[in-house]
Amino acid sequence: MNHLVLPLKIAICWKLLTIILLGYIIYSVKMYNFEQSAGNQRIKKIILVGTSETTRDPRTINTGRYSPWNQNLLKQSYNHNFIFNKNTIRFYSTSNVENNTKDLHPLKTYENFKENRLAILKEQKDKSGVYCLINRINGNAYVGSSIHLASRMRNYLNNTFLKSKQNINMPIVKALLKYNQESFTLLILEYVEPDYLTIRETYYITYVMPHYNVLKQGYSSLGYKHTEETKELLSELAKNRTHSEETKGLIARALTGENNPFYNKSHSIESKVRMIEAKSAYPVYVYNSYKKLLVIFPSVSTLAKLIQSNNSTIIDVIKEQTIFRGEWYFTNLPYDINNTPIISNWTSSKECEQLILNINNSSHIRKAVFVYDNNKNFLCKYEGVTKAQDALNINHSTIKKHAKLGSAYNGYIFSYERLIK
Repeated sequence: MNHLVLPLKIAICWKLLTIILLGYIIYSVKMYNFEQSAGNQRIKKIILVGTSETTRDPRTINTGRYSPWNQNLLKQSYNHNFIFNKNTIRFYSTSNVENNTKDLHPLKTYENFKENRLAILKEQKDKSGVYCLINRINGNAYVGSSIHLASRMRNYLNNTFLKSKQNINMPIVKALLKYNQESFTLLILEYVEPDYLTIRETYYITYVMPHYNVLKQGYSSLGYKHTEETKELLSELAKNRTHSEETKGLIARALTGENNPFYNKSHSIESKVRMIEAKSAYPVYVYNSYKKLLVIFPSVSTLAKLIQSNNSTIIDVIKEQTIFRGEWYFTNLPYDINNTPIISNWTSSKECEQLILNINNSSHIRKAVFVYDNNKNFLCKYEGVTKAQDALNINHSTIKKHAKLGSAYNGYIFSYERLIK
């Protein structure tokens, strides 16, 4: 059996050698792929460098960016046993990011991000695109994209939003807080349809190689849908959830003053009308005592506020179809679908203002009494039963009785409504 030992040992050695060679080849391929995936980042044996999908930690001992001017410094630091965090050192072709942005041709430039706040929010409203923030102090840049550019910029201008727990560790957020928004210039690089945002953002990130970007590719959750299980879980978590007093205070401060999206703004008349109509259950048609359509108000609450009344009173008048303050009818449906209101614009016309004034001046009238002769010729309208009693020398209870029935007494016909021949 001894004559078999030597060939067996040789075979085992060959197998081990083959395994070692295969391992070396696989390792080389992995290193090559890693270097390719790192994009424009330069990999050096003496310095560990991560991809750009990393976060920077301010507690690291040393950070640096590769350039022909600081290459020797980095090597020297390494030789002196400085500890380099592999997640913090990023290498670019130059040391000044401004050189990477000077060839950009933005559609719109806002030199002072903070001072141009109002113009930015107005001009970028409802627009989707790619933007670039440039720090004028050190030249560093950030490239991003959003389907709502105005909303994104509003967040960047809101320090309370920036200081929130979920945002405070982002490099661009730290820069905005450190240098202030006044130190940044905003470039609107391109307006893009939402479906192509990620592609165009990645293009500009690759072109500019911005210092503040954590990811070296554009990322968006646009179009992502939660699974049914996740939806159920989120629903359960949201049930019975209440904000603490501290959270309520933070929310209030986040929406105070300049941070409020409606700061220094007011709704137009058209917007107010649309909001009223959206909240209203039905419009209110206003007729005079002759049953002529005067004007249409968008809601009960709108009319109640203008004539110094309350919603329940107007609703009762609509339901019972009684005359209001001796002269007006309110309905939620027109008496005649073909009727056209005499006053077409209730918001700003002088006729409507006069109508509202007349209704308010009649607030002391509860039930007016219309008096006719036996031939139903109109004689007079009294502001109440007492006034009619004094003028006609007829007991007020008698007037009430006949006014309810619209009947005649002592040569007069009494009614709480105008009799139309």
